[in-house]
Amino acid sequence: MIQNLADNLQDAVRRRYRATPLPAFFAWWGGELAPLVPATLRRRWMPPKPQLWIVPAETGGGDLRILRVGDSPAVADVFGAGEDLDLLRDRWRDLQAGFEDGRPEVRLCLHEDDVLALPIELPAAIESNLAQALKFQIDQVSPFSPDQVYFDHRVAAHDHEHGRLQVELRMVPRETVDGLLERLRAVGVVIHRVDTLRPGDEAEPEGFNLLPDERRPHYVHARARFNLVLAGLLVLLAGLIMAQSLILRERTVNRLTEDADRLRTEARQVMALQQRLEESLLAANFLAEKRAAQPPAIELLAETTRLLPDDIWLQRFQLQGQEMTVQGLTNGSQRVINLLNESELLRDTEIRGNITMDPRSGKERFTTTSQVVRADGPDAAQVEDEGGA
Repeated sequence: MIQNLADNLQDAVRRRYRATPLPAFFAWWGGELAPLVPATLRRRWMPPKPQLWIVPAETGGGDLRILRVGDSPAVADVFGAGEDLDLLRDRWRDLQAGFEDGRPEVRLCLHEDDVLALPIELPAAIESNLAQALKFQIDQVSPFSPDQVYFDHRVAAHDHEHGRLQVELRMVPRETVDGLLERLRAVGVVIHRVDTLRPGDEAEPEGFNLLPDERRPHYVHARARFNLVLAGLLVLLAGLIMAQSLILRERTVNRLTEDADRLRTEARQVMALQQRLEESLLAANFLAEKRAAQPPAIELLAETTRLLPDDIWLQRFQLQGQEMTVQGLTNGSQRVINLLNESELLRDTEIRGNITMDPRSGKERFTTTSQVVRADGPDAAQVEDEGGA
């Protein structure tokens, strides 16, 4: 029971895979890559699939021509309609045993007159379930019902602009195929594909398989499978070697990383001690440098009150970094700028904001900003030069 479930699941997956564009893509990709491989190596690693084509006689009479496919198809035998079945079985076994690359794929190739070929246009939206949609179309495009024919299809073109599919449909009456299959089964022949021959050239099948999915025997190309298994083992071996190299490299990197981390920790400790020493020195010299770099606020306040006359009222004094802000009341705001610019401790005095009138005192309310001259900056040197001049 479990085996049946596994087989059903495998068949379902295989059918879904054949319904996707992947088989056509891989076939195209393989066809593009194959010419890049030298012919001798390609034949050794990618040998052509051994095939036997069975072609019914076009003139009737029941004869079956057996074509062996190599560089070009050649007639290997002819099974006559009235020949003894035991002899035919022996000859068939001999034909199958004549292949070095394993048992061949057997394809029953029908003539053009036995197959109904129809081009059909369908909406692109049904491409994922195209086989089921075609089954409902058979009785509308042909005189047969779906139960009376075997059919297969392939997408010939996509019309993306209009959302349409151009589909090639091939169908054959079941009684035509069933009679041939029953006769071949009596000889011991297992048919893997029922194909159709191209018009005017019976040596070239079209690539269809008219057998329904449930009646398609699974074919395995033994030589190709062996090569794939061998290639997989080589890839696995290469992967193990690469993994071993990566593991050894990772161990070496880990060891070197541990040594580097230990040295980095020691260096970080030394840098921390050095940083602590520098911070201690900076803390010890901060106040002295601050005082040497900029006049104290009390000195600036004293300088401001010395320069401004008694009729100018100061309401606010603020020192923020190198900028001193003074706010107050006066009868002429412009003279405040001239007075403060006379100081050697200040420069670039200017009015900030708008000058307004104080309603109580009738004086102008002003706000000025001045830049404090640093004791160790270029401004201080310029002041000294001007003073010396």
